[in-house]
Amino acid sequence: MARESRELFPEAWKHIELSTEDSGNANDSGEAGEVDEDKAANETSILTLASPVPGKLQVAKFVSHIGDKGEIFYSEAGDPLWLRVAASDSESTMLVPTVYTQWQFPALLPVLFTWPTVINKLVGGADLMVPGLVVPEGGLPNLKRGALVAICCPGNLAAQAVGVLTFDTRNIQSVSGAKGKAVLITHTYKDYLWEAGSKLELPIIVPEDEQAAEVTRRDVLSSSNANEDEQQIKGGGSANTEEHVLTAYTDDAAGDEKSSSIAPSEMDELLFRALKQVMATILDPENASPLLPIIASIVYSNYMVPNSPPEKEVDIKKSTYKKLAKFLKAAEKHGLIKLKDIRGETYIKSFNWSHQCLANYKPYRVSSAKKDSKNGSAQSNINSTTNAEDEQKQKPKQQKDNTSSSNSIDIVQLLKPTHALAPLFDDVGAQTETGYFTRQQARSVLEDYIKSHGLVASSNPQFVKLDHRLCDGLLKKEEYSKLVEFKRDKLHARLQETMTLYTQVLIPGKESKLRIGNPSSVDIVCERKAGNKVVTRVIGLEAYGIDPAAIAKELRTLCASSTTVDPVPGKKNAQSVLVQGHQVSAITRLLESKYKLPQRLLTTLDKTGKAKKSQ
Repeated sequence: MARESRELFPEAWKHIELSTEDSGNANDSGEAGEVDEDKAANETSILTLASPVPGKLQVAKFVSHIGDKGEIFYSEAGDPLWLRVAASDSESTMLVPTVYTQWQFPALLPVLFTWPTVINKLVGGADLMVPGLVVPEGGLPNLKRGALVAICCPGNLAAQAVGVLTFDTRNIQSVSGAKGKAVLITHTYKDYLWEAGSKLELPIIVPEDEQAAEVTRRDVLSSSNANEDEQQIKGGGSANTEEHVLTAYTDDAAGDEKSSSIAPSEMDELLFRALKQVMATILDPENASPLLPIIASIVYSNYMVPNSPPEKEVDIKKSTYKKLAKFLKAAEKHGLIKLKDIRGETYIKSFNWSHQCLANYKPYRVSSAKKDSKNGSAQSNINSTTNAEDEQKQKPKQQKDNTSSSNSIDIVQLLKPTHALAPLFDDVGAQTETGYFTRQQARSVLEDYIKSHGLVASSNPQFVKLDHRLCDGLLKKEEYSKLVEFKRDKLHARLQETMTLYTQVLIPGKESKLRIGNPSSVDIVCERKAGNKVVTRVIGLEAYGIDPAAIAKELRTLCASSTTVDPVPGKKNAQSVLVQGHQVSAITRLLESKYKLPQRLLTTLDKTGKAKKSQ
């Protein structure tokens, strides 16, 4: 058997040194069965680490569920080390190392890389599809069809699957747009064969080769984007050639590919295509400039998702990034956008419309049916009656129209789930186009979660049984071990207290921005100065587009008193209006009647007598 493995993997055996010439002979005879016990024990202690084929092996024959016959070779410790199975394209047999052997000798098989999410599919019984391959900067290794390969994740040479390659990989630099099966999987980590052994956990084997160590998402990102830009300029000829090469041996698998999920590396490319589509067609310099800085999550949900490439739909969770923040940092590193963090919220500060990849970019046509379907689904999840598609198409214009349609200043409060609450919202599929929820929508989400998980207390329907998601998202640390049930109305109040509050002030004729926290108030303070002189001070008018100098002029006539405009100490570009006399009522009436400020935005304080606060 050792001789057979030497013939199959000659390059790998060059890196393996046997202790003596006799030990190699012992390996060949080990398959036959009996060896002197003292000698075998001595050899095994040395050769288990020095050779892929220990001095003594135990053989078990098997018949697979599809009728194929083969043999499994076990070590003395009971770990399956080798498989001898029938080759897929002939009547000959094929010797396949298991992951236990591959972990000890990573050089035995050539390595192809894929992402951890794809590995989960392989363990479930799927074959490795071409879009799931991670292509390093130098391209795929030069291998022939039918070669045995190990499947690893970037940065770790510990094999997680072993299979047979379905196409020649020579000169393949990209798999963008390719289809079909890449590797027919024979054996995986955590399958039944692995369970027949000692069930060792996956080790970490750091690549010694510098090129292999650099197979990271950054390399794949730069490579895929460079290929995409080149295809757009040249017409995509090379991509078509690669597709013919890769699919030449996988015609039988074409039907399976249509139903398989998009590979994470392909989803990365779709995200960048959607971002460039939005920059080229919707958020162009004319429309986007007045909106900047814009919340990054709004760009993703309102613009990128509805403008996905044809017959595709972008989903950040199915990419290698998993989180929007990581994708945005990659886009910033690529030079497409610049980010800015404002009170914990990520904003896009600017777009780079002069980027090289946009110079010759040709926008694709977006299916309106796809928009209708997606928006309809989102609306049903939150029981909303707004027309999401119209908001989507006319976002830059509608912000102006909506703010000018009313003569009064209006306040819109929205809630955003915290990181701890995200699993609860995801569980019931709660989504909005912007990522924000009204208070009623948040209440509906919690009710849906309680009903779907049967958490209503049987003894009293006014109480809710607490599961792990409710505990993680809504309870304080000291409440974990004390509470089993929570009153229903208090749970709703706790949810809205825990979610992050955002406020949008809608001012007629002016664009509004979503800001974290409660809206700022206009303070009207009446106080005594030196010499028992009473004055009334107004602070905070700029937040609502009111010019302090203009209102000072109006109050001079209205109150028949002198007025001055002074800078507010400690506040940049803030001014206060000072009016002689006790003018709280007059100022309040003016702001409410003419400037349409809601009473809840006005805070009055009379320091000359009893304090009064209206809010």
